[in-house]
Amino acid sequence: MKTNNRLYHLCLWICLLCLTACQQETSSNGPQTDSAESTSVMESPQSDYPSTDGKWGFVNKGGRVVVKPTFDDARNFSEGMAVVRKGDKWGYIDKKGKISIACQFKAAWSFAEKLARVQTFDDKMGFIDQQGQWVVPAEYEDLQDFAEGLARFQKEGTYGYLDAKGNIAIPSSFQGASDFVNGKAVVKVKSGYGLINSKGQFQLDPSYDKIGQFANGLAKVRKGDLFGYIDLEGKLAIPLAFDAAKDFQGNSSSVKVKEKYGLIDGRGRYIIEPKYDQLWAAGNDRWAAKLFNKYGLIDGEGKSVTPIKFDQLYRFSEGLAGYKIGNLWGYLNVAGKEITPPQYGLVWDFKEGFARVAFYEGIGFIDKSGELALSPQFIDVRDFSEGLARVLVR
Repeated sequence: MKTNNRLYHLCLWICLLCLTACQQETSSNGPQTDSAESTSVMESPQSDYPSTDGKWGFVNKGGRVVVKPTFDDARNFSEGMAVVRKGDKWGYIDKKGKISIACQFKAAWSFAEKLARVQTFDDKMGFIDQQGQWVVPAEYEDLQDFAEGLARFQKEGTYGYLDAKGNIAIPSSFQGASDFVNGKAVVKVKSGYGLINSKGQFQLDPSYDKIGQFANGLAKVRKGDLFGYIDLEGKLAIPLAFDAAKDFQGNSSSVKVKEKYGLIDGRGRYIIEPKYDQLWAAGNDRWAAKLFNKYGLIDGEGKSVTPIKFDQLYRFSEGLAGYKIGNLWGYLNVAGKEITPPQYGLVWDFKEGFARVAFYEGIGFIDKSGELALSPQFIDVRDFSEGLARVLVR
């Protein structure tokens, strides 16, 4: 009984620790959502900041502090620069910790395609370059990062797209819109969802109630209560016959019929008849299958990779996925082999060869062989990006 009580208190403590480590972080783990519109999380808070016990800096993969902990908050490095906060203002630093763009914004996001979104204190958004010069004036209610040379914007409640020079490439006339993928974007108008090309021309009339993103040349669509799939030309390739559907992963996709999930191929033929309680893409041609509140892995051909024995599974990242048995977590590889036993309070994705894991002492890093890479020595840590990880130091 003493051992069980100790394990309970250990897991409770680690969970509380990990809740603080998860604040303002997004995760790719878990089942897919069915939303046809891409969304982004505003990573930078917008008002009142709670005081912290320490300051944020950055360490390298050897654990050496290379950017002194002098910031009230920070984000990962992207294109050689990281978003940082001092007081209630956000700016940017380089990899030596030097302020390269002064802390002056209400909110700021990472650089992508050499441009970064920022928000002014009058709640308007625009883009700056890496010298801090305005490329797109701050006059938009919402902006998203550039994808395939176009950035989605919102103005007066409707959505359109800007080009890299800040010119309006597609006027704002949509009630909803996604990023461009393979030259197409999902948009919503009064009559429904359709597809447009980079010139704003409809490639598929807006006649569906939902449209997903293309994968393997197919995109899920919904009309009424039923799902099917269209091809790149907008033709219905797999009939509307399913109660729910996921995006394709490789040559297979998960569909739901009468409360059970199965796997179909690109022609709509069953690889596995619907029999699972849940079935979602885990990456690396693996599907996480849930049955009687336990999880296992199958491949794209429907073959079993692991027994259905886990209490939870994460998606694969860099060829490894977190699994849970009881109250503890470990990692397994794409062949289903358990690389580590279930011994951690919580686990995160692998990034640049390292993954965060929760020990009794705090959060540290392991490498892909399961060996300790960085011991838990900081108040809080985040994933590696461009060779550096942000850490909270008292």
